[in-house]
Parts: sequence; C-alpha cells; structure tokens
Amino acid sequence: MQKLEMTTVTLKSQNNAASSAATFYRQPRFLLKIILYVGTGILQPMIIDSLRMRECLGRKSLLLPTLAKTTGMALIGVLSTSADRAALRRLFHSDPSFRRSLFAAAFVDMVSGMLLTGGILLTGGAVFVVLYNSVPAWTALLSKYFLGRPLTAIQMLGVVIVCLGLMCNIFGTTEQLSSRSDEEVWAKVTMGSVIVLLGCILHSGFFVLSDRSLRGHHTRTSTGAKDTNAAAITPPLWSSCLGSMEATTMATYIIASISARGFHPEGTSPEVCSLPSLAKGFCSMLLIDAVHSAAFFLMLKQIGAVGSALLKGVQSVAVVLLSAAFFCPREEAQCLTIVKALSVALVLIGTFLYAVSSSVEVDQNNARGLSTQKNDLPSVEIESLLE
Repeated sequence: MQKLEMTTVTLKSQNNAASSAATFYRQPRFLLKIILYVGTGILQPMIIDSLRMRECLGRKSLLLPTLAKTTGMALIGVLSTSADRAALRRLFHSDPSFRRSLFAAAFVDMVSGMLLTGGILLTGGAVFVVLYNSVPAWTALLSKYFLGRPLTAIQMLGVVIVCLGLMCNIFGTTEQLSSRSDEEVWAKVTMGSVIVLLGCILHSGFFVLSDRSLRGHHTRTSTGAKDTNAAAITPPLWSSCLGSMEATTMATYIIASISARGFHPEGTSPEVCSLPSLAKGFCSMLLIDAVHSAAFFLMLKQIGAVGSALLKGVQSVAVVLLSAAFFCPREEAQCLTIVKALSVALVLIGTFLYAVSSSVEVDQNNARGLSTQKNDLPSVEIESLLE
C-alpha cells in the first residue's frame, strides 16, 4: 500500500510538472528570453566577422571583442539584489579560500576568453562556432575527473561523437584551404582552430572552477563559524564580479598596447575604419554581449539540458549558414562543404545525446529525492550547454 501511494504521488507530481512546463513554455516572457538569447548568440560571431573584415577591430592582438564581452558580464550585476551583494562582501572578507577561487576563476576565464577571441579572429565565425560546441564535452570530462561526476554510457558516446565532429571540422577546413595556393591562409586557420580548442578546454575548466566555488563556500557568522543556511552566491553576481575584474584588466592591456604600437596594423591606413564606425561597432558588440548574458542568466534555471542543446544547435546551424551566405565570397574558410556540414551534424548529435542522458539522470534523481542541486543552483553541465 505504501509503495502504491508513493507511486501515485510521483505520477501526480510528474503530471503537475508536465502541465506547468507546458503552460510555462507558452508564456510570452519566456519566448522573449529565447528569442533574445538565440538572436544575440547568432549575432555575436557575425558582428565580429563583419567588424574584422572592415578592419574595425584594429590589431588582432588587441582582442577588442574580449573587452566587450567582459564588460557585458560586469553589467549583469544589475540582476542581483542588495542581499546577494551583501552576502558576497561577507564571503569575500571572511573566506580566504573563496578569494583564491574567485581570482583563479577570473584568471582562467580571461585567458580562455582571450584564446577564443584570438581564435575567431583567425578562423572566422563558421569554423569557430562548431569548435566552440565542444565545450559541453570538455566540461563533462573535466567534471568526471575533478568533481567526481561519473559519465553514463550515452554521455560518453555523445562526447566521442563530438570529438569525431571536431576532427571532421578541422580536417575538412584544412583540406579545403590546402588545395589552394595561399598557404598563409591555411596556416592561419589551422593555428586558429588549435587556439579555439585550447580556449574551449580552459573555458570548460572555468565552469568546473565556478561550480566548486558557487557550491563549496558559505558565509561565516560573527563568531567565525560557517553559516550553512546562508544563500550561495548567485550566478549573475558571480559573473558580474569576474567580468568587472577581467574588463579592468583587459582595458588596461588594450590602452597600454595602443600606446606602444598603435591601434591599426602596420601598413594599414587609419582611414580604413573611422572613429565613429569603431565606436558604433564596439557599442554594438557590448550591447549584444550584455543582452546575451542577461538572457542566459534569466533562463538558466528555466530550461533543461535537452532544451539547452537544441538552442545551442539552432545557433550553430544559423551561424554556419549565415556565414556561408554573407562571408564565403570573401573568405573560403567560411564556405560550407559536405565535410564541414557533416562535422556540424556530428557535433550537434553528440551534444544532444549528452543532453538527453543528463536530463534523464536529473529526472531520475529528482524522482528518488536524490537531487544533487544544492541551493537550487543549475548544474555545471546545464551551464556549459546553454552558455
């Protein structure tokens, strides 16, 4: 009888959850978040390519898009509450290990962001977006070895398929360019692909560090004891802290670099991109990055792993197709080939398999009352899928 009652309660809760989810997905605000998130995710690499081809990003070593992205992260602090900020200040002053975690995460995130920016400036958006989709796979592997989270057989299969897709992308691009006489372009795109992959691995490491920091610390009371009832640092506030530190560092680096070597590459006329065009381009990047980050955090707890993978897939396919349509006549690496289309399909299939398995695992844990989500925080796997 007790087992029957438990089954009945479980079925009722599942039916209520399904009914709530069905109603939730019809809400205009949620649809607006989806549109903003997907739309800005598509625009991010597209606007970087557009500005790069118009020489409005200056020297590649300036990594100007990184400053826009980190500043956008810093602006997300407006989504936090005064109580959240007070909790952060107490934690920062009372817990040395949290300060070390904060600085370590900021360093890893900034370095990964610089690598990713440098990579997209060399490869272009079409190649970059496929390689960047490997972040969930790298996050899964790092979570297994550093957070002790086991991978299911389906998750491991998804990771393997993603790796196959990455190899297809790299080999397809290098074969496409090696058939031409311009070896400099081939070397640039190949080096850019390697840089992007290194940036993806570091970015995954950032997710793991953030996961440990957000879940592994508590504020302390006046007596020095840990306050286990204190709320964890919210992801928007965590992002804002990191973005503020990274944006300050990047701004200092860019100003010093421009003072030493100028803004434009040697041999490039300053009239190629006027100051108003530069300001307009940077403000556009900043606005898109800020809106994308805001939409990301506003919907972070409202969408599952499968939905995250689907949104990521929509963005990737859209960027690949739009890059081929708009930039292929100017850069061959942006053109769509059969091998590159196959690589996109493999990466998306692998990501979707991993997401489906993650979603099933979470549902089973919730049904057994074994949810691993402390303080109602989204998992590192969901964050890496959606981000």
